[in-house]
Amino acid sequence: MPNSTFKPDYFQTAKELANAHRKADPSIQLVLLIPDPKEVEIKLVEVSKSAPTSGDVFPFRFDPRPDLNIHFASVVIILSPDEWNEVQNGQLALPPTWDLAIKKAI
Repeated sequence: MPNSTFKPDYFQTAKELANAHRKADPSIQLVLLIPDPKEVEIKLVEVSKSAPTSGDVFPFRFDPRPDLNIHFASVVIILSPDEWNEVQNGQLALPPTWDLAIKKAI
């Protein structure tokens, strides 16, 4: 009988995604979670030395994958270190709903 009271852990899932991404790309220097107050979507900003500097921000969207124990949709933005510096200096913008004031390093 399935457990109808199962509630997946939002922050634990975000950490597991970040760890999986670090394993796939060891040149990731920083992973930030932009928490969704409703805990519907996991938003990650990843800074990687292997990312090209394009000068643009491209969110990559993924559906939930319950078969992989990922019960939340996710959006990942991968930035080069130079692009991350531009974001921090206000020269490059993240999407409007991505509030860095509430970021959490994971």
